[in-house]
Amino acid sequence: MIRCLLIQITRNSRGQSVRKEQYITGETIQIGRAAECAVLLSDARVNLHHAVIRHGVDGELYIDGLDGEDLYVNESFQSHAIFKPGTQVLIGPYKLVVEPDREENDLVFSIAHTDSLQTEDTEAQKFPLTLAATRLSKRRTAWMLSWIIALMFLLLPLVQGLALEDAKWMSYLPFSEYWNVGQMSHGHRSFGAKCNSCHQGPFEAVADKACLNCHKTPRHIQDAMLHDRVFKDTRCASCHLDHRGELEKLNLNKQCALCHGDIKAKYSKSARANIHDFSVDHPAFTLTIKDGKEEGVVNRVVQRDKEVIFEDSGLKYSHKVHLDKEGISSPQGDTVMDCKDCHQLDEAGVSFKPISMEKSCQQSGCHSLDFKPPVPDRPLPHGSEFKLMTTLNEYYTKAAVDEMREGTTRRCGDEPTIGNDLLERAKNCANNKVEVNTNALFKEKDGCIECHDVVAQPDNKEIPWKIRRVNITRHWMLNAQFPHAKHSTAKCIECHDKLNSKKSSDVSLPNIGKCQECHVGKQMEKGKISSSCEGCHIFHGEKNQQSDNAIKD
Repeated sequence: MIRCLLIQITRNSRGQSVRKEQYITGETIQIGRAAECAVLLSDARVNLHHAVIRHGVDGELYIDGLDGEDLYVNESFQSHAIFKPGTQVLIGPYKLVVEPDREENDLVFSIAHTDSLQTEDTEAQKFPLTLAATRLSKRRTAWMLSWIIALMFLLLPLVQGLALEDAKWMSYLPFSEYWNVGQMSHGHRSFGAKCNSCHQGPFEAVADKACLNCHKTPRHIQDAMLHDRVFKDTRCASCHLDHRGELEKLNLNKQCALCHGDIKAKYSKSARANIHDFSVDHPAFTLTIKDGKEEGVVNRVVQRDKEVIFEDSGLKYSHKVHLDKEGISSPQGDTVMDCKDCHQLDEAGVSFKPISMEKSCQQSGCHSLDFKPPVPDRPLPHGSEFKLMTTLNEYYTKAAVDEMREGTTRRCGDEPTIGNDLLERAKNCANNKVEVNTNALFKEKDGCIECHDVVAQPDNKEIPWKIRRVNITRHWMLNAQFPHAKHSTAKCIECHDKLNSKKSSDVSLPNIGKCQECHVGKQMEKGKISSSCEGCHIFHGEKNQQSDNAIKD
């Protein structure tokens, strides 16, 4: 919250300076010509929303230009600047000067009109400056202006709103904008001039059916019966307030708390806790843990239950070995690895691209899947036991047949071949090589067993070994979103403690306390970021939503 002392400097008819003081408080202080601005500058050279004063992450006060408008700060144009004592900002004909702090105010600044209120132009005296001097009737002029205002701002917008579908030319006229009470939200700006897209009747509230014309049936709770029971009397517009532009986000915490502040009043059987604010009473995070034994089965676990939080992914991997500060042995020598060597952000900057053997492990030259002994420029396929066995059989069968055609009588290692026929000798030789390679690849330390759980299949001659399916969790919190790109200023290990992790089953997700070191809820706190519920939670994503009947927190 910003507590500000505003000093307005004007001049009276005698040219004397007059100072008027006024206190202003708010999470942000908007400056502009619009009526809702805390600092109102009624001059046509000032935009409706020209600038805003806000707290920065570092605790300092900043002034930002809005709608791409640069500000003339301390004799240079800047998009934003620190608003501290001595700073001078020109906004239209007004000059803002930050003065030294007085009492317990966060900010003290004065505003003065830089244009002279009096003119020395004697030629101006030749023109009439009063209505009486124009010889016009006050009453007649007032009635004329009243009718013009009624026509322009009442009748014409009303006619445009009631226009029939065949009168499409009416949609190109600007009259409907006269009734626009504020800037539309980002998602609705594309049809902001077509009021009847949402307002389907004059002087009527926006009905839910208007929203459903564009939006798929939204649900806050996946269970349809429970959703209808909880929200049966709730209109979309009760929570989604438009015509407020960016200010719409400031009300999200309040709207969410209407239900979640006393959740049992909405649904008495709910196992969820009451939540009013992220910093005050938000519970510990709940993680979605995959069941490694059965595909599609997940368990919901509260993060404070450390003994049951582990990932049975079917992989063997040690972050401690790979992130050793002294480096890890590689074809290029001892190499010090970083998280980004394997974890690459996706195009959206939200999650990470999947890690694969071919693109991450083999490409670096550190790991490979080779014949035993290796065959130059001929790696084995990864990810399918069937493809692996097919490749081994095809390669060694071809090699044995080629030797047979050359008339050689090689033996296959130390194992004797059967029969005198060259084709039988070639077949036995190929089978022997395939068996040796298969056992080495699946059983030896530098083979599949180094990273995977391997199970023998003695009854399956075609595929004698089976790799346990890898089941890696990509989203630990299905009902939340976390844009990693916005947190790129922090190091990965500040939130994910993987330097000492020896097992792939370790789940190193930051708890809520770690997030609260930087983020707060609706209140303002020096050095921290105010975050709304919408910043993390997805309310209308049906695929990821879970009901109280399905999840017991």
